[in-house]
Amino acid sequence: MKKSVIIAAGCVGIIAIFWRQILGFGAILLLMLSVVLARPEVCEDISRYEELRSGPNAEEKYQNRLGLEESIWPEVITADMDVKDYKMVYYNPWDQQYLGYLVVDYPKEQYDEEVKRLKEYNSTEYKGYYGVTGEEDYNLLAVNADSYYGFIYAMTDDKNRIIYAEQVFCNYFMDLEYEEYMPEEYFLDGFNAKSDSPYTVEQRRRLEVLAVE
Repeated sequence: MKKSVIIAAGCVGIIAIFWRQILGFGAILLLMLSVVLARPEVCEDISRYEELRSGPNAEEKYQNRLGLEESIWPEVITADMDVKDYKMVYYNPWDQQYLGYLVVDYPKEQYDEEVKRLKEYNSTEYKGYYGVTGEEDYNLLAVNADSYYGFIYAMTDDKNRIIYAEQVFCNYFMDLEYEEYMPEEYFLDGFNAKSDSPYTVEQRRRLEVLAVE
């Protein structure tokens, strides 16, 4: 029997014995590669607003926010809205993550109408999630928060400016370097979605306990 045939047979035998381990290693390698190759997609073009806001007019990967609904944000950008700043970031190394903000100066009448709309929104509990303690820089008008998926909210300077913002993710942390993409003052006070944050560590510990039980 030729040496090459013996080697080939040996390789087949090894694969047959350790195929589960080989597949597992391959899956881990692919996952690591996907993280290395993934890059945040950043858009600052307000003309694309409806494509990136969740809803029927959005691109497929923006059509939902992992179950958090985005009606706090304006449905469309109208002529009476003076957009001062806008950014939407999408990142998906293995699970989708969304980070964004929209800063609008409204004329007095439109501002009052928008504040009224937001105050009538059925806001959820949010304090305590991901270390959030409240909001002191601005007056928080509406918030849609989830202990797992993050936050979508709107706040105002009590003049004519409204800031809409969101951090939506899963697995109890964002592996996006979110401070690099959004001004600190637009985050809710205390927000910490790092993998080693006290909130994240505690939630993961709780899940481990439940799994054992």
